[in-house]
Amino acid sequence: MFTKSSVLKTVDEEKVEFIRMEFLDYAGVTRGRTIRPSQLPAAMEKGINFSTAIMSFDVFDEYIPNPSYGPNDGDFFAVPDPATFAILPYRKNTARMLCDLVDINGEPWHGCPRNALKRLLEEVESLLGGKMNMAFEQEAYLLKDVDGNLVPADKSHCFSIDGTDIQEDFVQEFVYSLEAMGVSTEQISSEYGPGQLEINLKYTNALKAADDQVTFMHLFKQISRDKGLVGTLMPKPFQNLSGSGLHVHISLYDEAGENLFEDTTDQRGLDMSEKAYHFIGGLLKHGSSLIAIGAPSINSYKRLQPGSWAPAHVCYGSGNRSVLIRIPEKRRARRFEYRGADGTCNPYLLAACLVAAGLRGIQNHIEPGEPVDFDVSTASELKLNERSISLIPRSLDEAIDCLSTDSVLAQTIGRSIWEEFIKIKRNEWDKYSRYVSEWERNLFSSRF
Repeated sequence: MFTKSSVLKTVDEEKVEFIRMEFLDYAGVTRGRTIRPSQLPAAMEKGINFSTAIMSFDVFDEYIPNPSYGPNDGDFFAVPDPATFAILPYRKNTARMLCDLVDINGEPWHGCPRNALKRLLEEVESLLGGKMNMAFEQEAYLLKDVDGNLVPADKSHCFSIDGTDIQEDFVQEFVYSLEAMGVSTEQISSEYGPGQLEINLKYTNALKAADDQVTFMHLFKQISRDKGLVGTLMPKPFQNLSGSGLHVHISLYDEAGENLFEDTTDQRGLDMSEKAYHFIGGLLKHGSSLIAIGAPSINSYKRLQPGSWAPAHVCYGSGNRSVLIRIPEKRRARRFEYRGADGTCNPYLLAACLVAAGLRGIQNHIEPGEPVDFDVSTASELKLNERSISLIPRSLDEAIDCLSTDSVLAQTIGRSIWEEFIKIKRNEWDKYSRYVSEWERNLFSSRF
């Protein structure tokens, strides 16, 4: 693992000329500055200053009304984490470092999602005696421009070799670049949609897993652009094609390597421990709020439809891909998979909220009920009511309403993050609500 001294040594030995200092805002957009090697020692010691107002920008890159951070609020400082240092294999003499945000006194800034995740992971370790592992599993499309229209880059089929064969040049350079930057992959496959890929990242500690997902997000777009393609993690780029989700696998191990989510005496027959069930109970209790964090774009809810293989109900099950939280079959290590996110989220904020909800589930012994063993999307309303299974929010507006009443998430991730995230997303929804599409104009002008 890199330290301050080894970073400086590597920059000198590898003749790195430019170092990018990067962090994510609440809208999931990467912000940062590029510095020269001579500025690196000071940057690692005191950080690079940014106006706090940058955290009050929405996905349209516009400053929101009534922000928490105005021109009078001064700066925070982005301090690079040496452990995240990586030379960019696809750029000339350039490296990248991911940053924690600190205040003027050098203390963790209250509005930093990466700091919130680190704090919660320390709480897990203190209370549960274990380390939280995560693995991110991202679906994404490769597109190409044909006469001004973006279309799938190929006509590959689900789980066929065609997709990875046709896109071999991209796939191999992408995977090699990930590995050169310290990110391990487990599986690569052609997904349901034409031109759609899924790359499974290897599990690791939750902080590094979130860092790895940030690296994935950047590389997928940048390398596809270098290849003359458009790489997108957009949840639903086409009305009649499969959407792209982000699944997060979660496990808990102690220092001796024992899986704290496993119990072979489990009465439900899933070999899961009480800690695991209570963690799932916490995720379900905060399920509607978590959707706002994991699926934070106006486009997200066009993917989260019943019958689409994307989760649309708050429930859990074993091997069941119609549920929000899926427990893999017993042939695999005991863990569970949160399925309610997509590539428009901030991975640090998502991971922090998943940990916060799960931890409260364990502390309060929240029972998740019995696992669901049927396709929830085809179940009758009566059956769903009998099992107390509710729909997830049907729009960003509804999801933000749910989040706005979740005092537990507000307290655990930090009220300042919670409040500004809600403001930003309400502003995005308001803009979307006023937008008149060509489809609407064509339909209503001809009907009325």
